Amino acid sequence: MPDDSLLRRSLRRSGVLDWVRTAIDRYNRIYRSPPYDPPTDHREFRAVRRHSQEPTDISDHLERLFVEAMQASPDTIVECGVRSGESTFVFERVARLTDADVVSVDIEATSYTTDYDGWQFVNADDVDFAAAFEGWCDENDVDSSIDVLFVDTSHRYEHTLAEIEAWFPHLSENAVVFFHDTNMQRFYRRKDRTRGLSPIADRGVIRAIEDHFDCDLDETESFVTVLDDFVFEQYPYCSGLAVLRKFDSTAAP
Repeated sequence: MPDDSLLRRSLRRSGVLDWVRTAIDRYNRIYRSPPYDPPTDHREFRAVRRHSQEPTDISDHLERLFVEAMQASPDTIVECGVRSGESTFVFERVARLTDADVVSVDIEATSYTTDYDGWQFVNADDVDFAAAFEGWCDENDVDSSIDVLFVDTSHRYEHTLAEIEAWFPHLSENAVVFFHDTNMQRFYRRKDRTRGLSPIADRGVIRAIEDHFDCDLDETESFVTVLDDFVFEQYPYCSGLAVLRKFDSTAAP
């Protein structure tokens, strides 16, 4: 597989990338269907919905992140991969409602800022940080049992598999886990029929999940299943989102 950064630079120099982006913008203006805006009286959910109106590669999933995270009633939220803070915006609002700690980890700096005292940014590789997580939590008065885990980092197979192995032992009994970019297509689709351009097209994330659970998955389909101790839901649009909820397989039917 060619190096994606080299490919992007080559396309940018040739002007092809600008032409593709212009074509996508024109397509989106023509084919975008107005989204359904169901009523809500929840202030924080409205804020998330407003934030999701700016189309990105994760915008379709922000409302779901909020609802699923709220249902976990978290004390500790760990976000692996921050960038400009799209998901951080959501988790901060959950944390304000549940008085949770949000630990955001990224190997790159972030432009996200907040006055919420319970948010901490750790500038590190998330796999390396996972090895030191319990000690860091002791030093920073944070519960090391993770109730919400969000993974959106390199999207590479080896790294994602290492993240699963490093972070899953820290999950609480009722944890929910999110993996973004489980359906990475070069031209991804949003629910309103618009398209976006992805920097890479790779099965790295979903393949790591497949190998961890020893199964085959069709990431282009919407589905729900049970894998080991998790209820697994896949949402294929907007680069794909997998939602894994801890499942009590010993519960009586």
